Amino acid sequence: MSEGTKKILVMREILEDAVHKLLANKEFLSPCDVAVFVYDSSDEASWRKTAELLVEVATHAEKCGFEVPCVMVAAKDDLDAHPVSITDSARVSQDMGVESPITVSMKLGDISNLFRRIINVAQRPHLSIPETEAGKNHKQYRRLVNRSLMFVSVGAAVTVVGIAAYRMYAVRKHSSG
Repeated sequence: MSEGTKKILVMREILEDAVHKLLANKEFLSPCDVAVFVYDSSDEASWRKTAELLVEVATHAEKCGFEVPCVMVAAKDDLDAHPVSITDSARVSQDMGVESPITVSMKLGDISNLFRRIINVAQRPHLSIPETEAGKNHKQYRRLVNRSLMFVSVGAAVTVVGIAAYRMYAVRKHSSG
């Protein structure tokens, strides 16, 4: 984000119990530029629920074709982070192909970087679209099918050219002999 360029960030809070209802609508994620998941870094249950919601949103996006970049925010950074949430968040981030959680503390007032990072993700969405294991397997399967179809197409083209060349050879041999 260059200096002097004004960006507008519109955010909508969705409570966790409303997520299931909203995801029932296949097109719910279509207007979404970035999904931000905020959890309490000192609370393991908060982290686990966030991880579940991230997987749920990623699965929904893969099924519906509205892949949305995701950002995780570890709030209450001024408190001691729960050890499980630290190790799990790093693993989940790596496994799903999203950035590590952004740490913030409202008490310490260090939130300005948060909004810049959300805007950066919106500007480069392809770098933060999570993939579930099923999504990775499906993508690998599609690649395999596409490669197979390409080899079959090349093989068919070579066969057609070979048959045409043989016919031309046979016609010339028959007409000269």
